[in-house]
Amino acid sequence: MIPKVLADSVLTDNHHHHNHYGGFFRRSDSQDQILVKNFVEGEILTYSLALLRGRAPVSCSYITVRGRKNTNTEWPIINGEFRILVELVRGTNELELEAGGAKTRFTLVHEPRTTRLRVTPVYVICSGHDGYFQGPRGEDCSPESAATRIGLGARLLQCLTAEKLKEAGHGRKTFQLERDLDGPECLVMHSALDVDRARQMTQRELWEVIGRELMTGPLASKDRKYLAFLSCTRYRGAPHPRTHEDTLARTQGHAALGGGGLALFGSACLHTWPTCMAQVLSRFLDATTIDPEHLMDDSNYRGTHGGCLATTLGSVLHELGHTFDLGHTREGIMGRGFDNVDRVFVGAAGIDSNRNPIRRDPQHTTVALSRQLNVTVTIQDQPSFLASPRRGRLHSENSARPFVSQLSDQGNFSTPIPGRLSAPASPELNRSFSKTLLQANFEPLGCLPDRTFWTTSCATLLAYHRWFNDCNERISHRDSGEIEYDPKRNLVRSRHRIRVMELRESSGGMVVSSRQFPGPRPPSEALVPPSPHSSAALILVAEDSSGNVLKHPLPTAF
Repeated sequence: MIPKVLADSVLTDNHHHHNHYGGFFRRSDSQDQILVKNFVEGEILTYSLALLRGRAPVSCSYITVRGRKNTNTEWPIINGEFRILVELVRGTNELELEAGGAKTRFTLVHEPRTTRLRVTPVYVICSGHDGYFQGPRGEDCSPESAATRIGLGARLLQCLTAEKLKEAGHGRKTFQLERDLDGPECLVMHSALDVDRARQMTQRELWEVIGRELMTGPLASKDRKYLAFLSCTRYRGAPHPRTHEDTLARTQGHAALGGGGLALFGSACLHTWPTCMAQVLSRFLDATTIDPEHLMDDSNYRGTHGGCLATTLGSVLHELGHTFDLGHTREGIMGRGFDNVDRVFVGAAGIDSNRNPIRRDPQHTTVALSRQLNVTVTIQDQPSFLASPRRGRLHSENSARPFVSQLSDQGNFSTPIPGRLSAPASPELNRSFSKTLLQANFEPLGCLPDRTFWTTSCATLLAYHRWFNDCNERISHRDSGEIEYDPKRNLVRSRHRIRVMELRESSGGMVVSSRQFPGPRPPSEALVPPSPHSSAALILVAEDSSGNVLKHPLPTAF
């Protein structure tokens, strides 16, 4: 720790030193100052949780941040580097960072985007259930606590998405949350689905029923994508499950599925999630062993509370990615790279501190490959639910409206909840997927040490997606005429110009080929990328600069 008097004198010292190249540098610039590396002064953020990365005096062990109303938080400095989460209010936020007497002032501006398209966190309480989620003794597992954890988790993912798109070269684009439109942190839906019935249903059945209820009830809006958690998930215990499949077999009312307008999850590991900012770091670093006799272990075989938080929070981001039209990838967040989201926030503090030394093979998780599933939902016109202008963590609505549904394997759809689902797949597909990921090792050229990233085509799809850009129109459906595929010439055209194209396997949605068009003037027509030598049926996915998305099945012989 540098004494304050000494630190102040170093900061004001004008003495210069020669460097190896004959020039001059100030010792304070490189060693004794606090430097924020990933933001510029006065930068505008559309989201409320900022992750600051930078350097501080090496001799210091922590850095203090003073924000609004003189609130102070402390964050560790590891080998001279820090990562800080700062909660922003609307407008200008003046921050003061201090470490060992060295100080710096920094300003960030928080201005939500002009859009009605948002992600809506929802806590679903089934009929006959009290809303308390499963957790260890002494943990607050109330519906209010659930809403708090879900709301904070969504903000962490909103921040992570922005940072990862910035690293991919697209600026800090991210989705907006209900709270950004002055709505609650998390809505609560009282479902008409009976708890005992829910616990007997498959993941896909749960996704379909909850999706229809959301889109035919008072929360219905085509401007929303729903991030929903089931309160009734129940792990029945297994002393020493050999595989994650064994654990799943002992878990009722569980889901980890995303597609169309809904990402749905169980709540068996929600007890590991933080309830406030002060808990974020300690929860990620919590090496307490999960007791598999009483609690579900969804940690990618790490076996710790921190591992469960990292894997489940990461899987939420993965499934949310599917609602934004992303497919599976062999690397990164849309592969198995989502297990490492803790590293983004913890940095060097968490390296190798939360690993299970016994298992080395990737977990066969609830997030896996599956065939494409399209869901067509026909509903009566319902008035959109308007969130209360007063923000709160909890807002409860009953949802029980009639619906008509059709399941279809056809390629075209135009409904609020359609699209691809990520669901449990055959063991063969899982083994193939795991082998590929082991070979890839999650670290492509240029990847940051936190191992969490969007692949190039995923990042491009998100950067131009309507949910990531200003949009004042109410999107009732996509105009299929805006972007189209010409089979005779094997090209895609759009007057808004093409940004990205992918070829995906129809079964599993794995991206096998892609093409991006960066720069100010991308083409209005572009040839479809070449397909790999495979007999698998493929789907063409393309997006233009205005966020119009095309999904077109290609013939097997393509």
